Amino acid sequence: MAHHFGSARWVYNYFLQYKTDYYKEHKKSATFLKMSKILTSLRKEHTWLGATSRQCGGNALRHLDVAFNNFFAKKSKYPSFKSKRSRQSFAVGTPFCQVKARGVHVPLIGVLKCKQIKSLPQEYKLLSITISRTTTGKYFASVAVQLEISDPVVDKSKPTIGIDFGLKHFITTSDKKIIDHLKPRERSHKKLRRAHRRLSRCKKGSKRRLVAKCKLALVYEKTANQRSDFLHKLSREMIDENQDIYLEDLSIKGMSSRFGKQIEDLGWTEFTRQLSYKGVWYGCKVEKIDRFFPSSKTCSECGLVNRNLKLSDRVWKCECGVTHDRDINAAKNILQYGRADRN
Repeated sequence: MAHHFGSARWVYNYFLQYKTDYYKEHKKSATFLKMSKILTSLRKEHTWLGATSRQCGGNALRHLDVAFNNFFAKKSKYPSFKSKRSRQSFAVGTPFCQVKARGVHVPLIGVLKCKQIKSLPQEYKLLSITISRTTTGKYFASVAVQLEISDPVVDKSKPTIGIDFGLKHFITTSDKKIIDHLKPRERSHKKLRRAHRRLSRCKKGSKRRLVAKCKLALVYEKTANQRSDFLHKLSREMIDENQDIYLEDLSIKGMSSRFGKQIEDLGWTEFTRQLSYKGVWYGCKVEKIDRFFPSSKTCSECGLVNRNLKLSDRVWKCECGVTHDRDINAAKNILQYGRADRN
């Protein structure tokens, strides 16, 4: 597998440099067909490259082509070179790969035992298998399949809610349900500081530095897994309990420049993404309201806008006599605005 990881990385980096130089010289982009022919000759020239699966280099070339297409579509930055110290992976497509009872079969390697192979659906069409190795030394097999999914049944008896994001609580719903922040990176702050300090004291290029780097990556991996588990469970709970969900549209980039890394640790963007695709799967409609709607400053009872409301004001009283909790009032306004906009 290390041989296949290295071959896929080498092919990706080689043709990234080739494509860059080709454009500088000819003022046009090298086509995928042209690079595929060059890859065939390279497999004959380099015996170590020809010893790996043909699918390994071909899929690496396709991934590079996708990266450039995303760059030209302004969806991502210019592709960068892959390092042997980063996450390694290679992909194999059908009919060369197979899923068996105890694992996945990869050409020239054999059957790789997998733990959760029984969790695959019963009827599916196998597309590809991607074998990856994280920086902490863990191996994963990502199985891409094609399924026929029927239209979800919409349960009209379920309620419709509005969700407000906040710095004090992760979300506050219009039915007064409050979910606190997990903040896994803040919980692991001492471990991260200790791991960073040990890494900075190691000599560059030494084995002790590699060990310290792996221990640091383990801490970051644990925080990422904790955040992912929290977001997946909460998003599925919201989808199962509600018919329609309305969210506020936040500028995460603008908030990060003001409040720092604590915004990135919350995971609002990933939570919104999970709600969107899970809503399509299970028949729950998820929509965002206008970003510039003053949900926190508007009274949910009379509609009066309190222009003097500050961020530090958690509870405020309207001129109509109603006392509002800032987050619950915002969630109610989001729900009202979403319903009015939909009608």
